[in-house]
Amino acid sequence: MRVAIIGAGISGLALAYYLQKLGVAYDLFEAGSQVGGVMRTVKTSGYILELGPNSLQTSTELRELIRELKLEHELLPAAPLDHQRYVLRDGDYHQLPTSPFSLLSNNFFSWKTKYRILQEKNVPPADIDYETISQFFERRFGKGVVEYGVNPLVNGLYAGDPNQLLVHKAMPQLKAMEKKYGSVLRGLVHHKDSYSRQEVFSFAEGMSTLPNAIAEKLVSVHTEHRVEMITRAHGKYVISCASSGDYDTEEYDILVLALPAYQAADLLHFTFPGMAAALQNINYPPMAMVYTVYNRHDVGHHLKGFGALHPKAEGTFASGSIWTSSVFDGRCRPHEVMFTTFVGGSQYAPNAMVERSLQMRKVHEELRRLYDITADKPIFQYAHLWEHSIPQYDLYIEDAHDIAKTLEQDGLFIAANWQAGVSVPNCIKHSKELAHKINLKRPLFVNS
Repeated sequence: MRVAIIGAGISGLALAYYLQKLGVAYDLFEAGSQVGGVMRTVKTSGYILELGPNSLQTSTELRELIRELKLEHELLPAAPLDHQRYVLRDGDYHQLPTSPFSLLSNNFFSWKTKYRILQEKNVPPADIDYETISQFFERRFGKGVVEYGVNPLVNGLYAGDPNQLLVHKAMPQLKAMEKKYGSVLRGLVHHKDSYSRQEVFSFAEGMSTLPNAIAEKLVSVHTEHRVEMITRAHGKYVISCASSGDYDTEEYDILVLALPAYQAADLLHFTFPGMAAALQNINYPPMAMVYTVYNRHDVGHHLKGFGALHPKAEGTFASGSIWTSSVFDGRCRPHEVMFTTFVGGSQYAPNAMVERSLQMRKVHEELRRLYDITADKPIFQYAHLWEHSIPQYDLYIEDAHDIAKTLEQDGLFIAANWQAGVSVPNCIKHSKELAHKINLKRPLFVNS
């Protein structure tokens, strides 16, 4: 049995790694010269910049993978105050409750809103088709938590709009708690160990450390091999691939697409047009990452925490910033501070497409105002645009999820964050499970 994996982002790399451990023959094709997809680190002018994920939360599969790759000595734990997150309200930053159980001692929400939140256990469960995150939270906790609690959180995690994202897709654990316990708060009490603060970390040389380490272990990864066409004949997938001016064609028993939905759609138009149409409907809003550095003595804010989010109601240009130099050492010089600012996402999409120099100037002006910065200009600034950022788990993703399940019968599988979940730990867990699922098919091909 031979498996073709298209796309060497973290999902494709992890799948190849786990298939290799199981002894399953595979070829991993990557169109570009580098692996890792959006998990990419840039080093420039003495700074370490993360163009994709800025940090990781620990999980069982991720810990195991890091141990197997012998990367423990590369780990860079977040600063002790990383759990402190802030939200802009009425022009000032206010600390969010650090857990559901610290809600009463925190002044972020009014006593009226707190009382309504505590009444959640009396709200009967409901099964509402296509319920959005906003509708779910307003129904269970009241309207007071949506604008300044849910809105910035969803924007920070998913670059999304809680009025559009489906709760059973984007936050399935909350729906599961409501169904099982009749209350989200009761569910959190029963699973408080699972929802205690998870370890946050990066790597000393940046997030690219992880995908590069996986790639070094693989025996069949082919960079600069762009798959141009996929066809199907006699029960096998025929992969036509362009590389170094040549045009190669190979046959495989199983095909795995480890690609963003819009790229996968381009390859499936001929073989599975229905799936291609569904994939084209998945929304990826644009997102710009702007990195800004100042001398520490020019910044009036204490910057003690992970960063701050901006609710849409505040009318800001950016959706928030990570206080990168406060979270991880070595990202800038000791006497400097670095902000990683997010411009775009579903709620701020036009701002992501603003001309780069104007965008960086607007970010500087906003940081200057919000953080009491006296410098007329930054020491350093850099911007990177993702025209397609995070897949949105809204109404339009349902068809693609449903069709993907049926196509597994034809030996077509998906290893991508539009199906597995948007976090790196989710992608790694999904790839490990998928490797075992594919391995179970091996006897069928041996006997055929």
